Amino acid sequence: MATTLTRDVVRGYGSKDRPLLGELWDRDSVGNNAAMAARGDHQPDRREIDYARYHDPAFFKLELDKIWTRQWLFACREEDIPHVGDRVPLQVGPHSYFIVRSGEDEFKAFHNSCLHRGTMLCAKKESAETIRCPYHAWEWNVDGRLKRIPSHWDFPDITRLNGSLPEVKLDRWGGFLFINADKDAGPLLEALGPMPEHFRDFQPENRYTKARFRKLVHANWKATQEAFQESYHLYATHPEGVPFTGDSQSQYDIFTTSMGAVGREAVPSAVPSMHADSSATALAAGMAFAQVQQVWHYPDAAMPDLDPDKDIRAQVGQWARDVYQDAYGRPNSQPDAVMVDSSLYFLYPHFTLWLSEAVPFVYQFLPHETDPDYCYFDVRLLMPWPEGEPRPPAAEMIEIGEHESIATMAPAYSFLGMIFDQDMSNLPLVQRGLKAADPAAPHSRLGAYQEGMIQAWHELIDRDIAR
Repeated sequence: MATTLTRDVVRGYGSKDRPLLGELWDRDSVGNNAAMAARGDHQPDRREIDYARYHDPAFFKLELDKIWTRQWLFACREEDIPHVGDRVPLQVGPHSYFIVRSGEDEFKAFHNSCLHRGTMLCAKKESAETIRCPYHAWEWNVDGRLKRIPSHWDFPDITRLNGSLPEVKLDRWGGFLFINADKDAGPLLEALGPMPEHFRDFQPENRYTKARFRKLVHANWKATQEAFQESYHLYATHPEGVPFTGDSQSQYDIFTTSMGAVGREAVPSAVPSMHADSSATALAAGMAFAQVQQVWHYPDAAMPDLDPDKDIRAQVGQWARDVYQDAYGRPNSQPDAVMVDSSLYFLYPHFTLWLSEAVPFVYQFLPHETDPDYCYFDVRLLMPWPEGEPRPPAAEMIEIGEHESIATMAPAYSFLGMIFDQDMSNLPLVQRGLKAADPAAPHSRLGAYQEGMIQAWHELIDRDIAR
């Protein structure tokens, strides 16, 4: 993917009273961090996307073979498998792997297939001292070394020298475990690009999964991910957020890496959208944001007493730092941008981490086992815990069916479950509508700036499929 910013593109729409995100960051009361100072190095130019890419089985197979087996994929968090012998499966289309804690601070990933007759070795989250096939009891140590074959006399060609489970590359960052089935793939750090530096103070390794759900979505994995790669949809899909969320003032950056790209969608909060009417003041936006945070994170905190003659975002940012410190007993000197705004970092092809104390989410978009019209949307709430207390256990994943409500099934997400449900209501319409387009022009017409990350992802998909 070429790196260029030469095209003349309007990068957001704001005003003096409702500034662009970059202007808000420039006057942050704490000051800029590395993330806030960084700007992307690529402006894509792929305005038309062929709709067949979202439903054609042949294209789906190319993606599975050329992308999902060659890129770094988020597999799980370290706290998901806290004890030696704990393991979890990862299903990626028809490909299956499992990740095991093989030592106190050691992890391994393997192809999820018995060397005997192919039986899946890990079908669900589980724990055992060994890896044992349920069919004929072939057995391996948790580091993958062959331990025992019943009636070993009948398999003289299989020994401890050649009978280990085939490994998949595994690497770690920030408490996240990633795998890559391509033995020749570059290191994870090359794929992560600016993320380790940008998240250094956020310290995702010192957080835990407080809540988690996985939703079966009637839409292709790309269409589902694209629903979160732009804030342009807020006006129509989430109108309650318009008075205090600057969707049109958002900033989008593409950071190219040797393996692909990291995209960032940064959306300002505690500021009205340009779509909001004149009654949406900065003071009202600040109070609305604080009320949302009180309900969502800090029910015991008093609402801030905001002075309309002073910088509203600075006051809201300080309030958020204060209630955070009271809740967790941890000092917090993060900028207003981290306390208030929503900065979503997308790692190609499917992983999303929010640099935000307001909405500390982790997203994972995975293809369906066989059907390009479906995918899985996995969401974690990644939270700190009180200073001096042991790390809480990771929440178990809640499976949510195609027609089930996230708000109903995952109450830990509070009113944000309703926000997710709003997004989910669009996606089956998108998937069906893609197939109903005029055959003379079956393609999208993307915005030059706000939908640039979608363009960039399709550039990368083209690159990988052509290899």
